[in-house]
Amino acid sequence: MRSPADMDIVQIDISTKCHLACSNCTRLIPHQTQRRDMELETFERSVKSMEGWNAPNKVIGVIAGEPTLHGNFEQISRRFAELWGGDNTSNGRAPIKDFNDFATQRLFDRSNGRGLWTSLGNGFYKNYETIMEVYSHFNTNTHETAGQHQALLISRKDYTQATGMSDAEWEYNRDNCWVQKLWSATINDKGAYFCEVAGAIDRLYFDGARAWPVEQGWWQRTPEDFKDQLDLCNYCGLAQPGPSQLDLLDRDIISAEHKQILKKLGSPAIRKRAYEMFDPALHMQKRQVETRDNYVGDASSGRRVGIGHNSTKPRKLACVLTSVGYGDDLALTLPQNMREFDEMIVVTSSDDLRTQEVVKENGATLVISDRCFEDDHAFNKGKMLNDGLKGLKDADWIVFTDADIVMFEGFYELFMSHSWNPGCLYFTSRVDSQKVEGKGEQTNFEPNGYFQLFNARAQAIRDSWPNIVSENFCSAGSVDSWFYQQWKRDKLFGISDIPVQHIASARLGENWNGKQVKPKKWRQFGILTTSGFTSLDPAATTVPDVIRLTDTCNGETVELHKDDLDKHVHIGPNGLVFQGKDIGHMHVHVAYWAE
Repeated sequence: MRSPADMDIVQIDISTKCHLACSNCTRLIPHQTQRRDMELETFERSVKSMEGWNAPNKVIGVIAGEPTLHGNFEQISRRFAELWGGDNTSNGRAPIKDFNDFATQRLFDRSNGRGLWTSLGNGFYKNYETIMEVYSHFNTNTHETAGQHQALLISRKDYTQATGMSDAEWEYNRDNCWVQKLWSATINDKGAYFCEVAGAIDRLYFDGARAWPVEQGWWQRTPEDFKDQLDLCNYCGLAQPGPSQLDLLDRDIISAEHKQILKKLGSPAIRKRAYEMFDPALHMQKRQVETRDNYVGDASSGRRVGIGHNSTKPRKLACVLTSVGYGDDLALTLPQNMREFDEMIVVTSSDDLRTQEVVKENGATLVISDRCFEDDHAFNKGKMLNDGLKGLKDADWIVFTDADIVMFEGFYELFMSHSWNPGCLYFTSRVDSQKVEGKGEQTNFEPNGYFQLFNARAQAIRDSWPNIVSENFCSAGSVDSWFYQQWKRDKLFGISDIPVQHIASARLGENWNGKQVKPKKWRQFGILTTSGFTSLDPAATTVPDVIRLTDTCNGETVELHKDDLDKHVHIGPNGLVFQGKDIGHMHVHVAYWAE
């Protein structure tokens, strides 16, 4: 046997919740009478108790039935990153075609000392963004590929009686147990243990009576110190040559002594008769585990993620766009774009009958809103997008685009066949149908409003859902720049091979204030950058006397006379400084009052 000090993995077992009921589960999940989560304070104490154990290639693993189902998994993971190991990772930001390949790569990455043992599922999907950042090491098994789990619920008494094995031989095998030799010590909500399986048995059978206190240095105990915990081995058959079961059969092989104990405890699996009684005449296999991956399956079937497994892939893809005065363009783009989304929402004004007609003809969802004209704004696109988001059903992945954009043909199939990180905002290139005055190139490759692909659960926006778009911009310009600024720069990910086509206007910004601009409104004049003012209309070279500035970093707005501009905006070492805050090379939206 080994001291935990000599192990390269120590597990923290955070929950008895699981979406599976695998045969011969080492966490005894099918027999749990209650589903409980480890408290955050207990988890913190567990991690801190390991101080001094860490070294290169060592990992503290978060495990459970399925740890991502812990009700507070995100907070536990973020706290884990604060307390233990190296920097967060940037893994999993590119779209993933085969998650099995990705999981296999992660199996060999112990770079930050934090590991996750997972079977994927809904909890993984919900916490995808956090998982990719916090854990460098994955040990993934979806239990779909004919893996074998050895029977552990064969007691010493029943095993020796059935096989005639001597006590000396049984104890020799125990002291050379493959679980203790290959795997890990553990901490659960009851305390610390020299062996992860011993911890699961003690928790369920004896309410943690043999647990060690979770205190700094507990892991320095040697086999001479194991004492009472060794008694737990009398309830485990894993050290002995014995039978195994296909994990996906969802039934344990158990001996008579265990059946009696589990029945008394009220095991759900016993009530459902999800077990086989150990019979050496029938269960003749004498399995002995030699490597850590014996349970995954042989080389031909031993995938960590089953072929066709979809729990990491998108559930739904929706599109939200505004079309006010763009009905004719929409009539050209909507028929094709409808094929690329599960749900299409078009937001228009009450007087735009042409757009309403096109939407109804194509079967999209119509949202009527006149809020774009509120607050004396020429065309507040942000308000329209927020109103469109409110019309979504079961929001998952969303694309913001425009009425004059045609999606890449086949985008939907490509998107749904990959796993995407919900913490990222994805963008692509836009190809203009004609040369646009004020632009140098006909192809744009920036995270702008013509294509912004994001997830409703993204940490960047979820706290403001569904009002995730700024309503401080009086036009359609700049609001998309503000929106992508809600993500950290390294979470903006460009995908160049799904370009969109643009029915381009003759001039940049030509209709950002709306197709038909009403009088007595705040309109966008242009933008302010480190190079000075740039007007939307080349003929308008004089900056109006009174202007309203809104920055595209923080969305803050100030109204001022142009002579007071230097009091609010200046150029600093890193770009623009607006209202005392560094906004770098992001621009400032400039509006004026038009009679």
